[in-house]
Amino acid sequence: MMSTPADSRTAARRLIEALPRPLPRNDGRRADAVQAALLASGLLDRRDLGNSRAVAAATRDGLTILAHLLDENAPGHGAGQLLLLLLAERDGFTPHPAPDEAQLRARDTATGLLHLALWHTDNELRLVSAALQVHAEEALLADRP
Repeated sequence: MMSTPADSRTAARRLIEALPRPLPRNDGRRADAVQAALLASGLLDRRDLGNSRAVAAATRDGLTILAHLLDENAPGHGAGQLLLLLLAERDGFTPHPAPDEAQLRARDTATGLLHLALWHTDNELRLVSAALQVHAEEALLADRP
């Protein structure tokens, strides 16, 4: 994982920028695009491409760094924002206040990561939970003197 939340935010920006917009609609192409973005961001190594555990871990790390990125404008609330954005996307509602462009890009990236996770794990909820736990631990460590 990243050494600091600031490093995570930088990696999250690289991940977001590496994804094509819009993501392909074809399931296989979409998964390939997300995997390529994980490679470009440095969260996934080329030798781990066929390794489901490594891809799932990179996906978890991607969700974690997105939560750190969302913390930037709402310190201590990035994980909650990420979860709310994912639920809003899944259930088709708009949170209040409405997400800005940066939040929507983080949401789209997280949605793409979870799509890729479907190919590499049988428990996406556990993956999201692990990402939020890692985020909380890293944020706590960053706050310590």
